[in-house]
Amino acid sequence: MRGIGPDFKYALRTLARSPLFTLAAVFSLALGIGANTAIFTLMDQLLLRLLPVKDPAQLVMIWSNGPHMGNNNGDRAQSYPMYQAYQKQASFFSHVFCRYLDSASLSVDGQTERVISEMVSGNYFDALGVKPAVGRVFSPELDDRTYKGHPTVVLSYDYWLNRFGGKASIVGQKVLVNNYPMTIVGVSAPGFLGLDPARSPQIRVPIQMAPIMTPGRDSMGEYRSQWIQMFARLKPGETVDTARGKLQAIFTRQLEYESTLPGLRTASKYQMDRFFKRKVRLEQASNGYSDIRNDFGKALIVLMSMVGLVLLIACANVAGLLVARAVARQKELAVRLAIGASRKQLIRQLLVESLLLSIGGALLGIVLSVWTIKGLIGFLPEHGTPLMLTASPDLRILLFNLLLAVLTGLLFGVAPAFFATRIDQWNVLKDAGGAVSGTGGGVRLRKILVTAQVALSFLLLAGAALFSRSLGNLKGTSTGIQGMSNLVTFQVNPSLNGYTVEREKAFYQELLANVRGLPGVQTAAVASVPILHGWEWDSSMSVEGHQNKDGEDIQAFMNALSPGYFQTMGIPVLEGRDLRDSDIGDDVKVAVVNRAFSEYYFGKGSPIGRHIGFGGGPDTKLSIEIVGMVENTLYEGPREGVHRQVFVPRFQSKFPGSVAYYVRGSMDTKSMMAGLREAVRRLDPRLPLYEVTTLENQLDQTLSTERIIAALSIAFGCLATLLAAIGLYGVMAFVAARRTREVGLRMALGAQPFDVLRLMMREVIILLVAGLAVGVPSAYALSKYISSQMFNVKVNDPWLGLAVIGLLAGVALLAGFLPARRASTVDPLEALRYE
Repeated sequence: MRGIGPDFKYALRTLARSPLFTLAAVFSLALGIGANTAIFTLMDQLLLRLLPVKDPAQLVMIWSNGPHMGNNNGDRAQSYPMYQAYQKQASFFSHVFCRYLDSASLSVDGQTERVISEMVSGNYFDALGVKPAVGRVFSPELDDRTYKGHPTVVLSYDYWLNRFGGKASIVGQKVLVNNYPMTIVGVSAPGFLGLDPARSPQIRVPIQMAPIMTPGRDSMGEYRSQWIQMFARLKPGETVDTARGKLQAIFTRQLEYESTLPGLRTASKYQMDRFFKRKVRLEQASNGYSDIRNDFGKALIVLMSMVGLVLLIACANVAGLLVARAVARQKELAVRLAIGASRKQLIRQLLVESLLLSIGGALLGIVLSVWTIKGLIGFLPEHGTPLMLTASPDLRILLFNLLLAVLTGLLFGVAPAFFATRIDQWNVLKDAGGAVSGTGGGVRLRKILVTAQVALSFLLLAGAALFSRSLGNLKGTSTGIQGMSNLVTFQVNPSLNGYTVEREKAFYQELLANVRGLPGVQTAAVASVPILHGWEWDSSMSVEGHQNKDGEDIQAFMNALSPGYFQTMGIPVLEGRDLRDSDIGDDVKVAVVNRAFSEYYFGKGSPIGRHIGFGGGPDTKLSIEIVGMVENTLYEGPREGVHRQVFVPRFQSKFPGSVAYYVRGSMDTKSMMAGLREAVRRLDPRLPLYEVTTLENQLDQTLSTERIIAALSIAFGCLATLLAAIGLYGVMAFVAARRTREVGLRMALGAQPFDVLRLMMREVIILLVAGLAVGVPSAYALSKYISSQMFNVKVNDPWLGLAVIGLLAGVALLAGFLPARRASTVDPLEALRYE
């Protein structure tokens, strides 16, 4: 039997003789395959890929639900004492280990930079089975015994290469971390990024050094402080379900012990009942944990569904082109059958041509996917942490691309191949033209393909309309802040440079005064929590005259501000006054509340002069006087809406650490940012400045998920509509060509051009209606799966559906009108001589 090699050679020659057809098919497939490859590349890195560690399937993540009656710092956070309890008592784990990701200042040879650091337990590397590339990594014996007694650093492999040139002599070198002397003891193995596939720390430090790494927030011994993330490795024979039951028993005993400590003595019976009902959560962690994954995982799944539809439309388009080409090649195929070729051989030959087209589309699609991924990564917020996602395809992506190419080639090639080989040799070889068998079948098949394209295009356009309106609603939500495009924000954290609390307070005040004195600056202020950032600081509150009820939400979102904040942000003071310099002290004595807080607790009455206190227990001191009420503003972002808020003075020893500056000026923002950097540099050239942007850009980053989905759904919807329009144009041109003799006869018998035009457009309308008859119910049925992604949008909004139908109908009618118009102007004599 002849090998497949000659088929490939013949296919290459055949495709080379039809360059326009080949380019059109390859480019259509490249768009579909490239989009699928791009989204799959990000899905693989964020959702699918296992951690490059020893036996990743044995890794689990531990956290708990329910009220912990304390403060919380991060997702799925736990207290350090709870970690210690698990480590001592959970014998069904071979390792229990923990981590905490934060930023730090690293000084080497007099140069200081802001780096991403990770505090880890001493058994972190042992538990993951990660070896050093140079030097050593941490161990329980050397790096997890003494509080504040392990000033050692392990560098990540990439940071070692980029910052220290890959020099082995770096081991043993002294550096300053947060202005505290530490020693570099090693470099972690290449390829190991950590437990987060999207963000990798540049340095790791033992968690016993927490007082140095998180100045002012030492929570090592605090039961009510949730801040570390906890992981474990299952022993052989253990499963997630069996371990969960055993772990719950330890967790419950720990809760019983914590209930005897002073921090819970003032809690009510209702609060304690809820506290004891907390459950341990255990989840497979073979691919780590990532907040980027949590934020964008659903978006990637939605986008993967969309690009799958785009690929189907591209396949339908190319299949339509192959059907038309098969009609043109009927005589060639008939001759080959007549001289002894079997139908099986011809089908194989045609499928080889389809596979070559799809492989060409896949190769071009790889290039398009790299560009697409780079654009997608640009949408993702970094928040000062370098993203480790890459646009470069690896072996897994190349295999996915190849598999997709093969499946695509078969998908669009099989039906045209079977159609093309169903030939009436007798009529074809007699050159009987329009009587050739299979002509009607070719038209029917292309019409079915176009109907499918219209239906799929409607799905994508409807999705694009919904996501676009949702994004518009989010961006159109009033933030309560005026002129955000002219409001520059940046963050600094002098505590990471070893500042004492008193020195830090003096620095903040001096920097604020200097910023206010810059040319073009109108006003400036400071806030402890950057707004529209997704971050939060909340606290339960007790309010004068209000009796807290069981189950009542008594949380208020907090911020600590400098005087002048409301003026800088353009937030109206509705009643009372702003914060003043005289309010600043070691204790919080006054506060400003927002309208939502006032209305909840005081109705239409005035909040001025009323008293509040931190905490919800009966013994809470109501020592804070409300001196002002301001208009509502957004805190985390538009999706979370307006919260009850309480604002207190900023420059106090109670609130050390990072702050966000807000500066409003009359100059362009680039010049203002340069002046702000210089103002910080003059006070401390070693102090890194970060998150420098306008508040408008910050809002865009907060809505990055919605922006990605909306932008790409519009792009994919437009692409799908264009491909469907091309397909419809091709069908109508094909139909018009096959009916040329019929049109000439009709016109010779007295038909007018308008009659021919109406006849042809009737075909277009039938195809359009058939496609919509499939697409509209399908879109309605699928809409419930994306409803959770919407914001103030009805997924079954009839007006939105009509708008999409109108757009698709307009494009379809235009695509069909061009060949129909050409057919209506044909010369009857020429038409009767056709073929």
